[in-house]
Amino acid sequence: MNSKSLLIYFALAGFGLFTSMVSAKDYAIEVILFANKAGLQQSAERFNFNHKIPTPTNGLDLTNTNSSSQWQALAEDEYILKNVVKKLKRSGNYRILKHIAWRQPVVDKSESRPISIQAGRDFTDQYPEQAYRQVEFGDTSTSSARDSKVFELDGTINVVITRYVHFYSDLVYRLPRKIPPDISDALNRGQALVDYSVRSHRRMRSRELHYIDHPLVGILIEATPIKEN
Repeated sequence: MNSKSLLIYFALAGFGLFTSMVSAKDYAIEVILFANKAGLQQSAERFNFNHKIPTPTNGLDLTNTNSSSQWQALAEDEYILKNVVKKLKRSGNYRILKHIAWRQPVVDKSESRPISIQAGRDFTDQYPEQAYRQVEFGDTSTSSARDSKVFELDGTINVVITRYVHFYSDLVYRLPRKIPPDISDALNRGQALVDYSVRSHRRMRSRELHYIDHPLVGILIEATPIKEN
């Protein structure tokens, strides 16, 4: 276990976590996404130099859901992992990108709704060309505006609840990097905004805090059944 993982487990120490499954109609899902400040310098993994990775655009924006939706953002006073966020910040090794929580029904994968994630630094002014993506139309392609914003972390997370809780991430993490000599840059800036894939799948139990490790971005998730009144 590396030092980063140890700090995570220390951050979780003292929390009473339960592993039993509880039957419920709805679940509260809480997710913390954070960047490792050391980044590539501490990672033994060799990353490819990717100018752009396709980012999913089918995510549900929890800030715009209507009252009839089965997916509803939770108010911050309903969050249960605030102390974990404080411990991560105090460690000095991590930067919180997003802390989010929502209520959703028990659904299988065919009926699940991916949640849109846009978090961290806004690189739109530095790299405006990244706000456009290639859209295929038969044998031709054209550039189309995506959403006019280029965030450090972008994509979707999806929670499927059946017998177990299944967590899926399809995220892109972006970092400015110096351009290697063998890669040309049309804008001659000497650096480019590089994309790194943060894709994962974790099967887990409810009421149990799970840590999904990645050299650049860590994810903490807990799914809690909501008891009916």
